[in-house]
Amino acid sequence: MAKVRMNIELSKELAKEISDLATSEGVAKSEIIRRGLAVMKSFRQQRIAGRTHIGFASDPTRLEAELIGVLNSSVVQDSEEKRMAEENSE
Repeated sequence: MAKVRMNIELSKELAKEISDLATSEGVAKSEIIRRGLAVMKSFRQQRIAGRTHIGFASDPTRLEAELIGVLNSSVVQDSEEKRMAEENSE
């Protein structure tokens, strides 16, 4: 897979969080970003399938903690709903 170099601006706090996570996980900072994007991609796919909650559970039958508002974007949701409507009309 070809790689693309990107430059982004982050707050000092977010840059430190990425650095701390990379250190604690023993991976590069870019891997932390890749993992975060993978979570967002998975959530988007699950939301399209009608599963709109993302959370944590020690018991797989019971959601104990839910992420709220972190991955919800009305822009993303609106574009997904438009895409789904277009697919259903074909």
